Amino acid sequence: MDENNEYLTTEEGLKKLKEELEKREGELRGKIADVLNEMRSQGDLRENDGYSMAIEEQNINEARIRELKEKIQNAKIVKSKKKDKVNVGDTVTLEGKNTLTYTIVSEDEANPLEGKISYLSPLGEEIVGKKLKTEILFPNGEDKYKIVKIA
Repeated sequence: MDENNEYLTTEEGLKKLKEELEKREGELRGKIADVLNEMRSQGDLRENDGYSMAIEEQNINEARIRELKEKIQNAKIVKSKKKDKVNVGDTVTLEGKNTLTYTIVSEDEANPLEGKISYLSPLGEEIVGKKLKTEILFPNGEDKYKIVKIA
């Protein structure tokens, strides 16, 4: 989330967050509850590793549910109509040693293997807000690329 407590994302990214929340609140919560009930039925809980692990899994799941709800509540879907500056949701083509194409996405959508980088990553921060034909320096400090297309 940015300094305004907004969570910048794409339409697809928000949909994925909602799907994960639904799964965690329904299916995963139910499975964890079943395991806890099964472990409780085994008696002494002080030395029951399965119970301890289920409690830990429950805590992790509930923390992620809270995080997802906050992100969904503060979600701002970025739709830039003008393509004069790079923004979240844009696909950017860079030319330098090679030609590279990246889609700028939220941190939850980032997958460098698919060419999706977070706007919060070092390269994402370098690119977002820049105009067409602007030269950028890669985070390694050596490679220079020029923004040749914003789509």
